Amino acid sequence: MTNDWFRKTTWSEADQADFFARLKRSRGAGNKAQYLRIQASYLEEMHKPELIQVAITLLDKMLAEFPEQGELSCAQKQKASCLVALGKLDEAIASYRDALNTERKFPMRRTRAWLEFGRLVCERKLVDLYDEAWAVLDELKYETLFAADIYELSGIRALIAAHKGNFESAKRFAKTAIESAATTHSGFRYHPTVGLVRDKETPFYKFVEALAKN
Repeated sequence: MTNDWFRKTTWSEADQADFFARLKRSRGAGNKAQYLRIQASYLEEMHKPELIQVAITLLDKMLAEFPEQGELSCAQKQKASCLVALGKLDEAIASYRDALNTERKFPMRRTRAWLEFGRLVCERKLVDLYDEAWAVLDELKYETLFAADIYELSGIRALIAAHKGNFESAKRFAKTAIESAATTHSGFRYHPTVGLVRDKETPFYKFVEALAKN
């Protein structure tokens, strides 16, 4: 592929030299921002701490040198997920908040930060942030949701409601989440599996499932 240079899955000295040489020659801040963000995503997907740290470095470079409006919230959300993978929760929360604040300023460029933030808060039982997570769900909810979005949205609400002792609401939200997770067709003729829940072995799913059954 012609553009493989910004989709590397290794980061040797040769990889770095090639990437940065090509990045320097690329035209436009928008293109440079996109190349940095995409390369970071490929390294993050390797699930190796040393490559995830590189991904964060690339995202920081993008945010500092090429903070293009169209890439900004995506990069901030990506950085947050990288920080979660490294166990740096305080920094991850700050980065999710950065992404959410960017989306408030530029609502045409939305990410899944509103759901990822809430799920992180619930999975790590960061109870001091439950009210904030709930408010974000109310404020930044998409008008159109895939089954996976409804699953996470309802699951987050179920777990927060249960913590607050609202067990009837928690069960209702949990049932909606599990029903959405059971969806097998997206409703799109040419993309039948887009937006479906694929992993039902996570602690998040198990917690929500237990609430639905109570």
